[in-house]
Amino acid sequence: MIGLDDIRRVRLGHYTMPADSSLPNQKIIVLAYVIRHPEGLVLFDTGIGEDHEEAERRYHPIVRRPLREALSSLGVRLEDITAIVNCHFHLDHCGGNPLFPGTPIFAQEAEYEASHSLEYTLPHVVDFEGAKLELHAGEADVAPGLRIIPTPGHTPGHQSLLVETREGRVLIAGQAMNDAAEYGRAEFAGRIRRSGNEEAPEPPDRIDRIHELLPRRVFFAHDPAVWEPFAD
Repeated sequence: MIGLDDIRRVRLGHYTMPADSSLPNQKIIVLAYVIRHPEGLVLFDTGIGEDHEEAERRYHPIVRRPLREALSSLGVRLEDITAIVNCHFHLDHCGGNPLFPGTPIFAQEAEYEASHSLEYTLPHVVDFEGAKLELHAGEADVAPGLRIIPTPGHTPGHQSLLVETREGRVLIAGQAMNDAAEYGRAEFAGRIRRSGNEEAPEPPDRIDRIHELLPRRVFFAHDPAVWEPFAD
């Protein structure tokens, strides 16, 4: 079984929220994760794609860190990656996929079916020459101790990755929630409702599913903060 130090965060750049958005002019970090597993190196998300004119205009300035350079900072080559998990197919999560022809890319069938109608996606980073998509309708194992968990909401086929470690379960939640604070509020509201108090806000369904997994840590695609459960 792997340890927590076998999960490494990779910074792949940032983009800027529009002035008319709920987070005006804020910089949104883009993170990926490398999992060192006995059966190979698994990469969760691949960074920001290019050539989407509307996204380039709306989220300007966009700063990209080349994936090869980012992985090299961890002593990892592109060629070392044996599997990829995309939490979803928005361009800031799967932009580097074409760098991996022949490498299994795990995604949900629902996400693939919706990919051509999603805002801010790039079909050529999903259906590229040599793409080897591993599509699933629900939970599936990437490798022993690495399981994809459907967490729809942000997109129809959003998924997270559950990692079994010696220190407990870790969930790489992608954009199931935007950040640790948002997730913490929703998880706490779920706890209150489960205690019988229905006056608490009702959290998204995916929060109950994540709670059932009893993760010791939750990582996010757009927040370097880590959520951990508090002691009752």
